[in-house]
Amino acid sequence: MPMPDPRVVIVGTTADYIDAVRNSYPGRALFVTATDERSAAKEPAPHPQEELLCNLEDFEKVASFLNTHLLQWKLKAAGVACFDCESLELAAYIAGKLSLPFPSPTSVANCRNKFLSKQIWQGNQIPCPRAEVIRGDVDISETMARLHFPAIIKPLTGSGSELVFKCNTYGEVKTAVEIIRTRLANHQNQRMYRRFKHGKTIFNSRSELLMETFIEGNEFSCDFLIDGNMLQTIRIAAKIPAIDQATGTTLAYVVPGAIPGVLAQEQLNRLLLRAARVLGLKRSLGMADFIMHRDKAYLLELTPRPGGDCLPPLIRASSGLDMIGLTMDFAEGKPLRIPEKISWEKLVGMRIFAESAGIVRHIDASRLKQDNSVRSYVLKAHSGYRVKYPPEDYDSRLLGYVIFKPRQEQSIESHCREIRSKIKIEIEE
Repeated sequence: MPMPDPRVVIVGTTADYIDAVRNSYPGRALFVTATDERSAAKEPAPHPQEELLCNLEDFEKVASFLNTHLLQWKLKAAGVACFDCESLELAAYIAGKLSLPFPSPTSVANCRNKFLSKQIWQGNQIPCPRAEVIRGDVDISETMARLHFPAIIKPLTGSGSELVFKCNTYGEVKTAVEIIRTRLANHQNQRMYRRFKHGKTIFNSRSELLMETFIEGNEFSCDFLIDGNMLQTIRIAAKIPAIDQATGTTLAYVVPGAIPGVLAQEQLNRLLLRAARVLGLKRSLGMADFIMHRDKAYLLELTPRPGGDCLPPLIRASSGLDMIGLTMDFAEGKPLRIPEKISWEKLVGMRIFAESAGIVRHIDASRLKQDNSVRSYVLKAHSGYRVKYPPEDYDSRLLGYVIFKPRQEQSIESHCREIRSKIKIEIEE
């Protein structure tokens, strides 16, 4: 009797990631995918053996469907992996049902809820912004009396820069709260902003918001591995802010990013280990965002998945390391090979933003082929592509990315402007 075919169960990711996994690692994964994600996808659908399509909101049903799928196709779950914040809770539930290693549902909830994580960190003297939950209009004035301006207002469980506002006055806070609550009330991503219980407290991510102190400084992100009392940083990326975009938007990532201080790397590793452990993480791939303020790291968020956006191709170009493959190897418990820091080449991943909302009528980046600093570029937009702008939508304004080698004699911001000027984009408003 043939042995079941081992597969890494990849929970709730997007069609472009599925396509990338299938192209690089054919026959290695089983995808648990939302039906509406597949319906809207332009990428070719996997064979029915490779993909389970269902509504991902009912965890118990998803686990039951998965078990049936594994039996029907004679497959064996060899590990569980997740690349998307809104799917982490489901991934934790599935891993528990399959008795496979993955962060626990409690640790995932601690990470996903930005108030809970900061509350836990503050209780353990881990540096991070002071944070409080806004539950009603009365809370706004009371919270402002305890926190100083400027302040950041954002959803409890969001991702990236979506619906993030920097406020300097009470009026700006009230406006931000109204905008966020209005947008969340009808937000299509039900799994990103869902009601959940933590202990005896029920959090409603569509009406309850986070207010936290703004910390001035340079922002970084990193990927790391934690296994018991061992933590290894995989990469650090410096973030270049997009000053003409919504608060929190990153224009470019610089890899490897250099943090100040002689012992900065060792200190960061110790900080990340403590921060991850108190949230309940014991064995996980993770990603963290932090601010360096006066040579001290302040954690903004930490989540048990690798960084996304254009970071995976940037990391691969810099070091040869494939984060998708590493994530799958980690899920299966295979030995991991992470390039030595000395072998990484300094590169920049610049995100291409539309300058206005409307319909893309023409987009041309062919001039980049004559630029010796450009290593590669990807355009996701095409003629007829519709661009919406924040706060209505935060994703469609991103039209692609460019990976390039920075010049010593030129600032990265200036180099980004030069490269952007070579990309012709015509938008009909």
